[in-house]
Amino acid sequence: MNVSRLVLAISLVLVALLSVPGPAAAFCVIVEPPTPLPTQVNGTQVEIQLTEGFARVVIIKEFYNPSDEPKQGQIAFPLEKGHELITDLRMKIGNVTYGSSTQNRTDALNAFLEAIAKGQDAALVQYDPPRDVYWIAVTIPPKEARTTITTLEMPLTKKDGFYEYTYRLSIDARDSVSYLRVHARVETAAPLGEVQIPSHPDLPVIRGGLHFADAYINETRPAATGDLHIRFRAAGTSLSQFADPSGDRYVRFSLDAADPTFASSLQPTPRALVILIDASGSIFQRTTVAPSSPNLQAWTPAGEADLVRFLDSFRPHGSTSLAAPLAQAASWAIDAGRAGQQPILILVSDGRPTRAPLDPDLEPTYARISYEQAMPIYALAVRPADHDDETVLHNLSAYHRGELVTVRGDVPGPVADLLASIRVPVLAGLQAQISNATNLTLASANPQDVWQGGEAFVIARMRGTANDSLDLRMTWPDTSGATRALNIRSAGPDIPVQPLLKRQWVLTRIHALLEAARARADPAIIAELTTLGTENRVATPYTSLLVLLPQPNPGGDRSTAPETSLPGAPLFGAPALSSPSSSTTSGLSSIFVPPLIAESRKADALRRDVRTSLVAQDEVDRYVAFGSPGYAKLDLSTATSRYEGTYLRILDVDGELVGVHRGLPDSSQLVANGIGFAGIFLAVVGFARLSRRGSRSEHDDEKVDAERRRRSVTQFEAPVERTDPPG
Repeated sequence: MNVSRLVLAISLVLVALLSVPGPAAAFCVIVEPPTPLPTQVNGTQVEIQLTEGFARVVIIKEFYNPSDEPKQGQIAFPLEKGHELITDLRMKIGNVTYGSSTQNRTDALNAFLEAIAKGQDAALVQYDPPRDVYWIAVTIPPKEARTTITTLEMPLTKKDGFYEYTYRLSIDARDSVSYLRVHARVETAAPLGEVQIPSHPDLPVIRGGLHFADAYINETRPAATGDLHIRFRAAGTSLSQFADPSGDRYVRFSLDAADPTFASSLQPTPRALVILIDASGSIFQRTTVAPSSPNLQAWTPAGEADLVRFLDSFRPHGSTSLAAPLAQAASWAIDAGRAGQQPILILVSDGRPTRAPLDPDLEPTYARISYEQAMPIYALAVRPADHDDETVLHNLSAYHRGELVTVRGDVPGPVADLLASIRVPVLAGLQAQISNATNLTLASANPQDVWQGGEAFVIARMRGTANDSLDLRMTWPDTSGATRALNIRSAGPDIPVQPLLKRQWVLTRIHALLEAARARADPAIIAELTTLGTENRVATPYTSLLVLLPQPNPGGDRSTAPETSLPGAPLFGAPALSSPSSSTTSGLSSIFVPPLIAESRKADALRRDVRTSLVAQDEVDRYVAFGSPGYAKLDLSTATSRYEGTYLRILDVDGELVGVHRGLPDSSQLVANGIGFAGIFLAVVGFARLSRRGSRSEHDDEKVDAERRRRSVTQFEAPVERTDPPG
């Protein structure tokens, strides 16, 4: 790819609209290694409730264990940050449904493990930090069925006049062997306007009055069901309330950014594009960041020539650090804020960091800068080698109010798509006051910025009843600096009741706390988050949901817990795979290996070393020989291994990748066989420097996968295949 053309395509576009995250997609993945009698999902039933700014989804799955062994099933929910959270778990056996309790993460896990060690049936919802997924673990006795009832809830963000929600029905259709039933209801406080189902244009939308509509899907295997995408909007200003029996009253008001009320006040914030270009061997140039200018620069007619000269001044090489330039990016973002501009970070990379921090440790680093500088993050994935690399960039962008665009051939098209998705604030400093409110707590930001295509909204909790009047006042500065105001006064009985409003307040507040906790682990924020999650039955990284079923025979012991129920055991009763011993790779003792075969093996090992992607893509910063003076200067106490081969070891030392070669085979013997270490090494490395491309060998794939597995070890040591990002 011509990096100059790509960056110029970004820089020369003068007008673009900040990103509101794209449609979220709830889905779950059944995790099960190969087994003679796999757990089967008899069927799935989904209930979707949508209203202004909120969604509740109840997923009912019936599992059956056809084997003679007890199984511990697990379902993975890769939930996007800022979207769904699991807010309830129930388990049904026959006609009896068992509810869950909410505990802190550690206590819930210990109680779950203790229960299954006793042979007691249980289910657990737990967040898994290394894999960044939520798990549901459930015990399934032999020849029995278990039905899990999982509730997901999330705020919905308005984009260009519509609320949007997507559910991954394609996965349910693939897993369910008998039935798949879906009921979706859209119900709004204001009269319901349009309801669109672009994914299923032939699906009837049944209107049931001014405020709600329904849609139904009832299919069986092998019917192919695509993902369900719903767009809807109310026909006017939205005002709703809900009074809790405890004496708390919840109120929500929202107004579209395009409403005539704001027409004379909207003023798009100028954008400042902060572009980070990965100039490593695989596509930031070691630990040295090479900025085009130390300060944020305004675009001028001479900017194009300056940018071309800058891009042509360095040759891509060295290891990849996606975190190294963030200090410079933060400095530029501060400059933009002082100038009244909205900073937008655009990361151009292939998505393969080869120096720490690595994904998922990299994501909190980007979360911090995005949160502290109020800077959305966008990513251009330039020819990512595989889905994992693309997922790295998705997590750094989509989780932080941005989007991911992939470049595989054409450059202007994806760049134009990225720029078209950018939104900026159009109304800053909007404040809300509710007079005569007691114990008022706003879950929404106050003051808040209204973004292009979005909405102004207030969601508040106070003491009161549904019969109390409401006096809400919103103020904001117009383009001249004068203060404008909107007063909303209503008698309590005239305000529509929205039963999900309390849950919407809770989820809005929890997501705000989660965003703050990801950016900086403030103990006070985590304490409030834990308390709120526990009180309202929400699974977070700090709280878990636990279902414990009564034992059939409290006075007896079923038996010792089966191996499959122990921490770290395979899922669904699959047999553990024994680790192959390195001494059994050949049926012959090395003493009796003929010389030509021995040399061939050495040559194969050497080929694997020099073909590893870190070498082939020119990611290694320098090479030293084991025992040499250069090797003696390495600080091995802080070194991290990135590759372990037969003749080559690659270490992450003091911010650079260092290749250490040792025990090279006798060059004369290899040359005699037409191999030659120097020839292979220089040819491969030289080719990599010219093409900046390379393919992983099978051996290197195993090493990379092993590293990823090592980084993913938790109490549930389950092999997880990364899935397509939600949305």
